Amino acid sequence: MIRGVTDRRSRDAGPKLQATASDEAQKALALSRIKFAATALLASCGLLFILARMLEPKLPAFAWLGAFAEAAMIGGLADWYAVVALFRRPLGLPIPHTAIIAENQERIADSLATFIEVNFLAPEPVAQKLREADFAELAADWLADARRADSLAGFVIKLLPEAVSAGQASGLKAFVADQTREAIEGFDIGPWTSAIMATLVEGRRYQTILDGLLAALGRFLLEPGSVEAIKEKIRSEMPTLLKVLGVDSFLLGKIVGSAASLIDEMRADPEHPLRLEIDKLFAHSVEEFHG
Repeated sequence: MIRGVTDRRSRDAGPKLQATASDEAQKALALSRIKFAATALLASCGLLFILARMLEPKLPAFAWLGAFAEAAMIGGLADWYAVVALFRRPLGLPIPHTAIIAENQERIADSLATFIEVNFLAPEPVAQKLREADFAELAADWLADARRADSLAGFVIKLLPEAVSAGQASGLKAFVADQTREAIEGFDIGPWTSAIMATLVEGRRYQTILDGLLAALGRFLLEPGSVEAIKEKIRSEMPTLLKVLGVDSFLLGKIVGSAASLIDEMRADPEHPLRLEIDKLFAHSVEEFHG
């Protein structure tokens, strides 16, 4: 299996390597064009300077053009020298204070590493960034993309059989069971439950869950099989006299109908009395947990 995965990765890496090589070639070609254009502009300024100096005795106005060309040449040469001096020696000459990066790369790397360690990897900044990050929201946003979710689901489905087989063939299953049992036994569920209850009560967020439960109950009461099962259960608890008089079917219909009607009323009215009673129940539960 490992060899198959390696072969698949090699096949997948082929197009990526080709794309990278193509990008590098395009970047090198673009750099060559920029160098050629810069050199051509510098040469043009030099020719313009010589031409202006030659024509200046006859036409003094060319002195302005010569000054422009001279300034352009000096600026271009200064920029070229400054950039080249950072990485190598201009024209290969041992000019002092050139090849700055090449001569001091270890010191620059150490200084940069110290700067990153002090300003970005220190415990305080890292802890602050971790406190600011909402990993649940990031994961939810990532999984909101249907393509990513489908890709992850497909990967998990392919990996699951192999993981189960590997776990059964080793002591992993027993180890995980033991660790899980110890973690559950030592876990204080009170604060965790209290925090969840407080979050649900805040802004009546639990209403979303309640709406889902009411909708599920409504669908349940619309299914003939479910209604018959409920009626049979209630009929078995009714007095025999009601069954003999034949009023059990009427009562059962009324009970089921009233239940469905109550559910519809609660779904339609956010301020329904039963919803308000549930509000009180949740608030009381939170108080008990905190107490």
